[in-house]
Amino acid sequence: MDLLNQKLVKELQGNIPMEENPYEALGRIMGIPESEVIQRLKDLKETGRLKRIGAILKHQKSGYKENAMAVFQVTENRLVEIGNLLARSPLVSHCYERTVYENWPYNLYAMFHSKESREIEDYIRDFVEKMDIDVYDILFSLEELKKTSMVFFE
Repeated sequence: MDLLNQKLVKELQGNIPMEENPYEALGRIMGIPESEVIQRLKDLKETGRLKRIGAILKHQKSGYKENAMAVFQVTENRLVEIGNLLARSPLVSHCYERTVYENWPYNLYAMFHSKESREIEDYIRDFVEKMDIDVYDILFSLEELKKTSMVFFE
């Protein structure tokens, strides 16, 4: 990876500029035009060096103080269907499949956020009843752990 791409990745490790044209602002910081920033990002993506650029919403600051991981035991033939239905809920930020273990039978996970825990509980109980899911659990967050992104260049 050339030095300019390293600098670009370094800039993306933190917060990108909160401007109408953030890639233009990154270009100013790096001394290159916006079009080159965009082309470099495309090249990094195509070569597998960049997976994605995403926004992180600090949901607690926006009033969503209740968080729960719901875990479900779903048959393999219904996993995609049920996962897609869960992922469509405005309460769910992410939903994914995981390996089942001897003492942990859950293969589908969904992260819920709400202003009230009751809303999460009601939604999940209604959902499992409609989807005929017998084995599930709701794990409410007790505290927010520090989240950090990977750092590749300092």
